[in-house]
Amino acid sequence: MTAPRKIGTAYQEALKALAEQVARAYREDCRSFQVSAGLIQGNTMIAITVVFDGTGTECWVPMDMGTEPWSDDRRSRIEHDARVVINERMKLESFTAEFVLARMQEVLDAYR
Repeated sequence: MTAPRKIGTAYQEALKALAEQVARAYREDCRSFQVSAGLIQGNTMIAITVVFDGTGTECWVPMDMGTEPWSDDRRSRIEHDARVVINERMKLESFTAEFVLARMQEVLDAYR
């Protein structure tokens, strides 16, 4: 199995990696979640975290601090961007699940 191809900036890749973790958790958990961003590693890195309300399952990715200073505005922007990416991924997961369910039902119906 090959590693996923990197196609964006480190920021975009971090959000993509978080969305991948969330997609896996979504299959097992629920749709309701909370997003937070905060400093880790002695304030040298950012952690973007998603926690599912129903089960407490946590997904997170580290991200380089970069040159922009940490502020409430930056935290809010990161959390907003993460919510947008995750909501879009969850829409895709929901659509895919419905599609697979419909196809599986067709297969089952064909054998009846």
